[in-house]
Amino acid sequence: MSRLVPHKRLEHAIDLVAQLRPKWPDVRLDLVGDGPWKDVLRQHAIDRGVQDSVVIHGWVDEQTKHEILAGAWVHLCPSVKEGWGIVIMEAASHGVPTIAYRSAGGVAEAIVEHRTGLLADDFDEFVRHADTLLRDRPLRKAMGAAGRERAQQFSWEESLDAFESVLQGALRLPPRLVAREDRVAQQVE
Repeated sequence: MSRLVPHKRLEHAIDLVAQLRPKWPDVRLDLVGDGPWKDVLRQHAIDRGVQDSVVIHGWVDEQTKHEILAGAWVHLCPSVKEGWGIVIMEAASHGVPTIAYRSAGGVAEAIVEHRTGLLADDFDEFVRHADTLLRDRPLRKAMGAAGRERAQQFSWEESLDAFESVLQGALRLPPRLVAREDRVAQQVE
């Protein structure tokens, strides 16, 4: 689930499929998104001999995106650099643990290591983590449940409240005395 651009390093996901397919012949990789790297990724899958195991969906609507996530066993995030990685929470909301590179930045904040997903230091560990989660259904399910629980802690409302709190502190404003729902209701009236 990303833009198909070089820094997302989706070739690593394709290479992972090539390495795991002898052990997991039915493995399938769904790439969702669009971008200038689409043809490069398609060719990479052909070059690795796994084009029949890699589905490049392109851009999809929100419902389709969530249907694909809900059907996944594992979410791979092989990016070189990420912010927080909202797609990690989207996967978690469907009970799907994520594997990402520790060095990618914000993913290490979005993933609670060994609880909601796994962080890898290199490609070999990335592949081992995927093999572990594919093989160990109870672990995968436990991480998925923990991820779902964690994802429920985040909402746009809570983010807005936290942002407002930071702004109030930075500007040294007194806290609002009226609850957000009351402010919204007053604005509507």
